[in-house]
Amino acid sequence: MRRAALNSSRALSTDERGAALPMAMLVLLILSTLIVGFSALSASEPAIAANQLTASQARFLAEAGLERAVWALQNPAARGGLPNPLPHPVPVPFDGAQLVPVSAEGARIGGFHVSVTTGGPGCRTTAERCITAVGWAPSDGTDLRAAHRKLTATAGNPQLLFKDPPAALSVRGDLQLAGNVSIDARTDSSCGGKVGSVSTGATHVQDQVDVRGGADGNNIPNETTDAHHGTLPANAHDIVGNLATGAFDQAVWSDADIDFLRAYARAHGTYLRGSVRFDPSHPLPNGLVFVDTITGTNIVASTPASDVANVSVQGNAPADPAGVFRGWLVVNGSLSINGAFPMRGLLYAQDDVSFHAVASAEVDGAIIGRSIRAGSSTSIDSALGGRVVVSYNCREARTGGDTIPDLWTITPGTYKELCESCG
Repeated sequence: MRRAALNSSRALSTDERGAALPMAMLVLLILSTLIVGFSALSASEPAIAANQLTASQARFLAEAGLERAVWALQNPAARGGLPNPLPHPVPVPFDGAQLVPVSAEGARIGGFHVSVTTGGPGCRTTAERCITAVGWAPSDGTDLRAAHRKLTATAGNPQLLFKDPPAALSVRGDLQLAGNVSIDARTDSSCGGKVGSVSTGATHVQDQVDVRGGADGNNIPNETTDAHHGTLPANAHDIVGNLATGAFDQAVWSDADIDFLRAYARAHGTYLRGSVRFDPSHPLPNGLVFVDTITGTNIVASTPASDVANVSVQGNAPADPAGVFRGWLVVNGSLSINGAFPMRGLLYAQDDVSFHAVASAEVDGAIIGRSIRAGSSTSIDSALGGRVVVSYNCREARTGGDTIPDLWTITPGTYKELCESCG
């Protein structure tokens, strides 16, 4: 009896009949869950893909708006162009009020709003324009499916920063002229009649100095006009002294302008700091060359001498195969030129300028010495056998001998997508 019961128990424990049903039910439950999940995912994937497509289209449409604004700035005389200075109010569509539709292969994909402005934190100079572009796909907000992307950037044109100086040689403070020096503003009247030299202090002339202006209408050299600390008198003669500082400052760059030039030089690989010597071993490249203070900040009257830039240009320094420097040499400090140095363009120093020629040195353009630091002065002279010739040329000064482009481009570091359109 006990043996029979034991055999029956063993038989039940090893009997696998009926196990397939629970396993099948479990597998069916898992598969059903996966099918439901995949069904829900497949239903949402087209919507996700469509959203991604419209967001990408909106981004590209915003970029199209930026490009449209840059084109309009670069082509002011064309239909749809933007003149300089920027008119007020800004014309449609660059006031941001109108949606500019965009189509591809005959089908409309959306459009963009674009605005161009001056002033504000991103556009502090006359050479900058702030651009905001908002791309919309497939419409500009009336459709609940619409996506948008907002981009901002600053466009700059370095040539627009040029401020036509009143003379071939313009300096703040006292001016010393000695030796075989010729300064002539009669060679170019395309920007109006200019005087030979202007200073806010006294001008001292010695030896063979010959200064001639084109504003007084005669050929008598070295005639002097005292501005009596006022504005530039009408029909001023060759040499003007005691010009009001405020009148002089109209021809110089502001700190914002200097910041623009600093950024431009950095972007083009012509940015230097501290004490720099240009000579045949370390040639001076063409274009906008900016030599900054050691700390990279703009100088003021109290800036210590240890921080200001000191640039020395020796004979035969230009890197150009023709041996002529073409461009703007901007020094956030003092500029000293010694030896043969032919150039076409603009010499600009935030502090004093010293020009000592031991050979022929010819400047075709203009020279400006801002003399910000107290006690600064400018001197131009020549050694025995040397000669300095400064001939005013408005176009050469403006274009840096055709190296400073009249071209609008996006300033590096200013292109941004605002986070309000990132989601």
